[in-house]
Amino acid sequence: MNSLTFSLSDTLPTIPKTGMPVTIITGFLGSGKTTLLNQILDNKEGLKVAVLVNEFGDINIDSQLLVSVEEDMVELGNGCICCTINDSLIEAVYRVLEKENKVDYLIIETTGLADPLPIILTFLGTELKFLTRIDSIITVVDAETFTPEHFNSDAALSQIRYGDMVILNKIDRVKSLKIKELEKFIKNIKFGARILTSEYGKVPLNFLLDIGLTQEDSYQTQLRNFQRDHKDYSHHLETDGFMAVSFMSDKPFDVEKFEYFLTEQMPLEVFRAKGILRFSNSELRHIFQLSGPRYDLTADEWENAPSNQLVFIGRNLDKKAIISQLNDCLVIS
Repeated sequence: MNSLTFSLSDTLPTIPKTGMPVTIITGFLGSGKTTLLNQILDNKEGLKVAVLVNEFGDINIDSQLLVSVEEDMVELGNGCICCTINDSLIEAVYRVLEKENKVDYLIIETTGLADPLPIILTFLGTELKFLTRIDSIITVVDAETFTPEHFNSDAALSQIRYGDMVILNKIDRVKSLKIKELEKFIKNIKFGARILTSEYGKVPLNFLLDIGLTQEDSYQTQLRNFQRDHKDYSHHLETDGFMAVSFMSDKPFDVEKFEYFLTEQMPLEVFRAKGILRFSNSELRHIFQLSGPRYDLTADEWENAPSNQLVFIGRNLDKKAIISQLNDCLVIS
């Protein structure tokens, strides 16, 4: 396995002036999509990049963790954009296209439960095909947790099936044999997919933007079906059975009570959780990430008024119980 030793910003891509290029970043819950996107934004140098962010849940956590986008970020409504393809996605792209200062590149980060196919077909089957071009579909895979049965999720397989490039992320947590097994599995699902490996989403920019991997002609059969009945094209959320539980409070958590909730009370059916936390014994903002059995907390300065914002994603979750337990973790003054 060859390691990448050159700078992330080496050989910046030359972006064409017509047909705004679009990169779709997809990947299952906790794979590292936002980390990869932040790597791009940190190293984009002179490129003017716009970002569309979509999350499954009532609180858009990822948009608060992105760097260097400022006014060029558009949050898509909560829920999975691939399931309810409607005017919202098209309108969001138009808002980017109509910016007074021309945008060089558009990146869409999907929810971890998205099937990328309806999103692709929205660009190819609407008026957007005359104004944009899909450059690539990049699928991020958590090399540590991914298995062929990955949570028995149709979305997880679709993300690989329609990925032009698959990035095996978090390779520092697995042995080389696991990486070889994943590469073999991916090649069986998507013949010809370009596979890269990474730690913390660190991939050189010229490997990610303006790479021209999407073959639009290969979607003609799906496009005909999509144009005939696009409103009911995707039902994978019902098939996968996932749900989200959101929690917000201006009151701070007691750190010991919250730790007890994580270690003793949180349901095993929670596959992914993330949030921005306020603790009573700290003046800092704490960023919470959980994927599978792992979780971590990092801290930085608050940019807005301190508050707790949490999203849990899993199957068959008891929303009332989770919210009640979290309320018990709050410090009541």
